[in-house]
Amino acid sequence: MGTLGLDTERGLFLGIDFGTTNSVISIYDFKAGEAQTIPIDGSNIFPTAVQFEADPDNEDKLSRVFGLQAREAVIIYPASTVLSIKRFLGGDDKIVVNVDEKEYSFLPQEVAGEILGYLKQKADEYAQEELNISGEFSGCVITVPANSTDKQKRMTKEAAILAGFDEENIYLRLEPAASAINYAVNETHDKKVLVYDFGGGTFDACVLDIKIEEEGEPTISIISTFGDNDLGGNDVDKIIMDMIYEEFKKLTDEEIDLFDENADDGVSKRQKKVALVRLQQAATQAKERLSQTKSTKIQLAPLIQEPKIVNINMEITREAFYEHKRVNPLGDKPEIFEKFEGKNLHDLIARTLDCVDKCLEVGGLSSTDIDEIFTVGGSSSLLLAAEGITARFNKEPFKSRISPALSISQGAAHYCNMIMMPTVRGPVMQEKTIHPLGLEIAGRRFMEIVPAGEMIPKDGLTIDSAEPLTTNFDHVSSMAIVVYENTLPIKKENENVNQEGMKRLAGTSLRGIPQNPRGHEKVKVIFHVGQDNMLKVTARSLSTTGVVTELSVDELYA
Repeated sequence: MGTLGLDTERGLFLGIDFGTTNSVISIYDFKAGEAQTIPIDGSNIFPTAVQFEADPDNEDKLSRVFGLQAREAVIIYPASTVLSIKRFLGGDDKIVVNVDEKEYSFLPQEVAGEILGYLKQKADEYAQEELNISGEFSGCVITVPANSTDKQKRMTKEAAILAGFDEENIYLRLEPAASAINYAVNETHDKKVLVYDFGGGTFDACVLDIKIEEEGEPTISIISTFGDNDLGGNDVDKIIMDMIYEEFKKLTDEEIDLFDENADDGVSKRQKKVALVRLQQAATQAKERLSQTKSTKIQLAPLIQEPKIVNINMEITREAFYEHKRVNPLGDKPEIFEKFEGKNLHDLIARTLDCVDKCLEVGGLSSTDIDEIFTVGGSSSLLLAAEGITARFNKEPFKSRISPALSISQGAAHYCNMIMMPTVRGPVMQEKTIHPLGLEIAGRRFMEIVPAGEMIPKDGLTIDSAEPLTTNFDHVSSMAIVVYENTLPIKKENENVNQEGMKRLAGTSLRGIPQNPRGHEKVKVIFHVGQDNMLKVTARSLSTTGVVTELSVDELYA
């Protein structure tokens, strides 16, 4: 690549696909005119894992091990290793690790920031040593699931700040749109493309409109999106994990519960944790092999040694994998397990296709309107997924020269190119609002303020409510401001906030309103949507003694 004399206005930017299971980072090669994935510790695919251990030089500090070493260390040190941190972003639970019998707790964004910081460090070293680029990456484009909440986005951005990126140079972009950029680079005709994104922790369907401008450059915009934050490749793994656990139950006469650390069954907590990690890893590896072969062997000898040695030696066929119906919670919370109990792989693929149907419905499209299907994420390589897509659309998914595992990161690198070199031509992503946004008003009705499909300028989109809100009762001093997103915007009269598809995003109160008769006081509400689709809402009393409140939806997501 050689030394690059970049006329960059914002510094160097790194494209990051921060995944539940694995992460990938890429940069834009200005000399070659294409995105390039940076290997981390010798591999393009980096396990999203960190292990904490005691610092030998300071007993009050912890040192860290990242990536493949951490993923392998989880077998020996399950209590001090964190996997799948992305699934915790957006939640309120702290991450607890135990190191040398001492307990430490972290916020999810702190752990994610540690991993992102390591990726940044390795990218800086690679750019300086291998590409002869001076300086370091001050900015980044991080991709997020299309169906992610504002709180998940905020915590992802906080993690990037903790990793050392400049706050004003952190951009969040949707994963399906990023992956499609690689497809659009070489496209010469207008097309509607469905992105089928079956990642480790989530599933997203997204329809993109690709138009070729007069200059021959593609412009990409999102028509619709729909997803499931509780469905991912990890749940596919659990079908095989369930099969293995059923064999374990037979061998132990169901006298041992590996998921109950406090059960008096003769197995130590540590041995249970190690056994569960090995079960998970064996299941993931078996899933990958069954994408290529019709059967695979599972050998865990021994799985446990106390109170007796239990060896797992079984063969799983692809057909058995497809048909097995899950019966064990496997550590899932009751509300999550309820969605998967009695379900097999056919059911999970059907759920992804249901999301696809909803995505088409939201966009006012039918399957015949889709010109191409672009698959992303490791589990999209399942033969059953490809068969389901082919049956639904009467066409096979597009076979890209770029690995589905790398396409999102490389698409993010194209975004970086647009930021660093705004005068260079290339694919342009037109940022638009995805779903209608609005307020709950009297009678639990939904008042739309921001329509779907509105263009978002670089400095954000600001829309005032067409009509001010008024007080509903006499002499009240506050007004509830409750924000909703309509994820299924099928137009109907008198839309209600408790109908299917309505998602409550945030709620606060405007306090200090003068206490006057009902309807006398009026409140103006202003919505501001940034290019990262994050929302701020301002409510302001219009009286002479007016008061104002502002809320970031990402901070108050309920």
